[in-house]
Amino acid sequence: MNLSGKRMIITGSSQGIGAGMARAMARAGARVVVNTHSEECMAGARSLVEEINSVAGAGVAHAIRADVSVPEEAEMLIASGAAWLGGLDIQINNAGIETTVAALDLDLVDWDRVMNTNLRGNFVCARAAARIMIDQGQGGVILITSSIHENFPRLGLVHYAISKAGLRMMSRALALEWAEFGIRVLGIAPGAIETDANAREIAAFGKERFEDWIPLSRLGNTGDVARTAAFLVSDDASYITGTTLEIDGGYVLNLVRYDPRKG
Repeated sequence: MNLSGKRMIITGSSQGIGAGMARAMARAGARVVVNTHSEECMAGARSLVEEINSVAGAGVAHAIRADVSVPEEAEMLIASGAAWLGGLDIQINNAGIETTVAALDLDLVDWDRVMNTNLRGNFVCARAAARIMIDQGQGGVILITSSIHENFPRLGLVHYAISKAGLRMMSRALALEWAEFGIRVLGIAPGAIETDANAREIAAFGKERFEDWIPLSRLGNTGDVARTAAFLVSDDASYITGTTLEIDGGYVLNLVRYDPRKG
């Protein structure tokens, strides 16, 4: 994809899927603001920035700490990022958290923490980005990272699944509302993606079980998500808006595990 000259902010991008997107966007020619939520994670963000700048050139990437669950910090991130970039063309909302707990045991503090990051935080960032894009008068792209669990629930993830279902509708509603300004809003819904953060869970459950269930017979990787995201935010996808694309190797097609052909 050709993203030369594009100015981009990616929330939640110091590791995992977000870091993969930052690397891919920089390789495609974009300048990228990397974000993490805490000072403890800034070392990872700065390391990623150094890596990107060593490959793509000085001044391509920059790191900003901001917790998007706090509206004032979310708005600061977008304003500061756009100021460093000299404008804003693309904003990717990738920040998100997940906790596993039975619905009957779910503390509303955990509910609020997930909703404030995954849903409210993404909206605040998207709106702040849209305001800048509208002032620039050149349109733009906002991409929201959701999950296949926006459509398919999972035990112990009621709050997470609801937050992701909200993101799917957010993408559609904002795409409709901001189309008149030339702003495209899209979503991506990754499936089982192998990252450092979920390596232990995958190993405990059994990687081979995932590979047996996924029609393409493998877990996804961050590059699979990043390359798809790069296409969606590029001018090659200029007639696509309001769509959420599943990146899952066909996983959602095979959620019913029973195979009568083996009977």
